Amino acid sequence: MEIIGALIGALIGAAIGSLIGAIILRAAAKWVIKEDIAFGNAYVTVFIAYLINTVIGFIVGFAVGAATQSMEAVNAMTILMLPVGFLIQSGIIASRLKITFGKACLVSLAMIAVVIGIAIVLGGIIFVIMQLAS
Repeated sequence: MEIIGALIGALIGAAIGSLIGAIILRAAAKWVIKEDIAFGNAYVTVFIAYLINTVIGFIVGFAVGAATQSMEAVNAMTILMLPVGFLIQSGIIASRLKITFGKACLVSLAMIAVVIGIAIVLGGIIFVIMQLAS
């Protein structure tokens, strides 16, 4: 019963995360390839990338955990899988948006830059609020 709840939670998380990811993908594509992407197309692209990366990450994590019986090894493999996830996302972007893989890699890098920029701004706002509150 718990696994059903986890699966439902993961799908809800994927749906909400894909909404945010679609906005970021649209911004990154406009920035890098100077194209407007329909929101529905961006949403499906991000959702597919999320699902594929999640499934591959689960399989790899499960296999490494079963082989090593070590959470440290699973955590290390998670970090090592980041470039693989980047390449999968870029491949999906390239195929869905009908652009070259190189341009898709640039779009993925731009998405990372947008996320980092948002994190810096939000972190700065939280820092200022915490300083004012104390």
